[in-house]
Amino acid sequence: MSDQPETTDNSPLNELEENLAKAGNPDANPVEVILSFLNNEVYILSTDALDTPDATVEPLVLANVEGQPVLAVFSHPSRADSHFLEAAPNVLATHGSAILDSIGDEIGLVINPGSEHGFEMGPEGIANVRRDFKRAGE
Repeated sequence: MSDQPETTDNSPLNELEENLAKAGNPDANPVEVILSFLNNEVYILSTDALDTPDATVEPLVLANVEGQPVLAVFSHPSRADSHFLEAAPNVLATHGSAILDSIGDEIGLVINPGSEHGFEMGPEGIANVRRDFKRAGE
């Protein structure tokens, strides 16, 4: 999947991006964006491929403007720019909820770094989402 072409089209490509695009509107509901992230497939980039049962994932971690670490997450494989793919060429699909379940307490995340369809969430925001959004049946 690492041979996905870069896209210069900023049109939303999926439900998550549709909600991200609406997030800037005055009547936007941030809960819809969070739920869309948690319940949809997202993509991380890894230096390692998951081609063996004991393979580990070394995801692409960037620094935000404050120099704090943030996990790079993409709403669609084509949103990963080539310079990100050079650093971590393996595109791995997962769900947003799995990201929040596995991310450490000292790291934030950034959805679509450098794209207009994106956002950043720090460790405190992640903790709030974990607290406030429970899986169905919990």
